[in-house]
Amino acid sequence: MRHSAVYPWNQMESGSNMKLILSEFEEGVSIPVQGSYDAKTIEVEFPDMLYTAPILLNGEAEKNGGMLRLQGTLRTAVQRICGKCLKEKNEDLSFDVDWIFDLSGLDAIEPLENVRELLIVEHPLVHLCKEDCRGLCPHCGIDLNEGACNCKENGYHASPVIIKKEKSKKERHHGTS
Repeated sequence: MRHSAVYPWNQMESGSNMKLILSEFEEGVSIPVQGSYDAKTIEVEFPDMLYTAPILLNGEAEKNGGMLRLQGTLRTAVQRICGKCLKEKNEDLSFDVDWIFDLSGLDAIEPLENVRELLIVEHPLVHLCKEDCRGLCPHCGIDLNEGACNCKENGYHASPVIIKKEKSKKERHHGTS
């Protein structure tokens, strides 16, 4: 059964957070809910990723036995930068959510922290444009995904140099490392 009257969320404007007013929920009745978040406002921006669309949360909420269950989908669009070759890539992101809130002593539920946490946890430490990205040549900067460079033939791609810390006179004299 769907509630057909006024829905218990604040009026949705661009970048307005979802706030579920508990007094407007009927026990055991699932109702549609929606929210829109701005990445900058909720502080989930990353240097390698630009949000190109609002973060939208759509789903259904149901109050039952001192708990509120919110099930739905969090969607947005982003532009990411590959951590190896620096190419930009546009992607749509979508995450299914199933959150349960304890209502003890509360008049409203704002899932903002859940939204923030999900976006932060799902952000990869290093985004790659493809799993086998070869990156850029560290010497000439050519994108190795698009072709080889001549640096290897010229000896620029030699084995990595291992730099050792030189011991001070005191350390050499006393035999410490």
